[in-house]
Amino acid sequence: MNRNNLIWLIVIIIDAILVFNIDSTFDGGDSILHYLQAHQATETTHYFMNMWAKPIFILLAFPFAKVGWIGMKVFNMICILGSAYGCKKIFDHYDINGWFGVILCFFAYSFFLVQSSGLTEPLFTLILTWVILFELNNKSYLSYTLLSFLPFIRYEGYIIIIIFLTYSLINNRKRFIPFLTLGTIIYGTIGIFYYNDFLWMFNQNPYSGVEFKYGNGSAFHFIEQLPYVIGLPIYILFCVGLLHFTLNIKNYFLTKDFFLIYGITIGYIVAHSIFWRFGLFHSFGLTRVLIVIIPLISIIAFRGVLWIENLFKNIDKKIIRSITFISILIFPFTQSPMALSWENDINLSNQQEIILMANKWLINKELNQVPTITNAYFLAFASNRIIDNDISIIEMKLLYNNKFDLTKGSLIVWDSYFAATDSQISESYIVNNFNVKKLKQFIGKENYKVVIYQVL
Repeated sequence: MNRNNLIWLIVIIIDAILVFNIDSTFDGGDSILHYLQAHQATETTHYFMNMWAKPIFILLAFPFAKVGWIGMKVFNMICILGSAYGCKKIFDHYDINGWFGVILCFFAYSFFLVQSSGLTEPLFTLILTWVILFELNNKSYLSYTLLSFLPFIRYEGYIIIIIFLTYSLINNRKRFIPFLTLGTIIYGTIGIFYYNDFLWMFNQNPYSGVEFKYGNGSAFHFIEQLPYVIGLPIYILFCVGLLHFTLNIKNYFLTKDFFLIYGITIGYIVAHSIFWRFGLFHSFGLTRVLIVIIPLISIIAFRGVLWIENLFKNIDKKIIRSITFISILIFPFTQSPMALSWENDINLSNQQEIILMANKWLINKELNQVPTITNAYFLAFASNRIIDNDISIIEMKLLYNNKFDLTKGSLIVWDSYFAATDSQISESYIVNNFNVKKLKQFIGKENYKVVIYQVL
């Protein structure tokens, strides 16, 4: 076994040990719901053609998720390790030791933590990293074809396609543009038979328009929050790398780097900043969306290191690099609010602990298999039930305008976060509009509340 393969084996073993000893699901909402959709995909097959569930994610993840949460972790580990490997290959492409890229990726700690989730970001960053790597190596047919499927993993794929389209038009690569449509043509053709609609992926866009319930915020939100995603040292180096790019833009202008490295990174952040500023596309200001560009951030950050070394030529480069990487390795374990939080990042959240208490109570009362209306999908996770909007776990939004016929004895499990935010249903709405009896109430930290009602 050569040295590189031995190092990769050690990285994989350490990564697996750490990931499987983390109880956190990284995110308590979409992480659980996407896992459940993949886990039950063979029972609720419409998720294979559902843009919120992400068709390519469901297609690739369901064999792993079917096994359970461990399988979901394995899938996202493969995606993250594959992304890190792709990042290493990009570093190698620039004649830089690729292991620096691997270190930067994993110590931008959200990149590591997201493996313990059911989110779609790991698959997106895997495909995006290899799309860029293939194009850098002039394997354009493969790069453009792979990119055409990216929107079916996350809608941000269209941001990347627009940047690639611009790059193609300016750099005389027009002959590859038709390959950007392959994913849409294939899924559109399937949609003709399934929905009688070739453009179903646009007509059924769950993120279209302004969604007031998720609000809006500062245009600088993602810039301000980025150090909480990747850590302060890498953030500083990233900013230095961007400054170097700005001051030397003539050297980069219209090159592959201009579009594929800096263009995608800056364009992605700017797009999400606009979405959040104007409350577009259900943004919610979620900073985890930045995880998908961490391999690109790592490349720019390392170029920041190289520039610092060039500016301080009188100082031994080994000293500068040693100080830099020691800071990067140590920072996640400091007490900084931008570092790892052992309470929040490693363990189940307080909300999930309360939902587990509620589930335990339901089991003791032999009510855990009763049809249940809820938006706290961790309840389905804990009780190993599926979301089917029929006889098991039913989405709470169906309570609006009597879209669901409540049966006597069924349960409504209301919580003060997911029900109030995602479905905008208050506790008073349930009490005032339905004939129900309160069975039990659980209250956790920050007044998070779960209330169990039974339909009379």
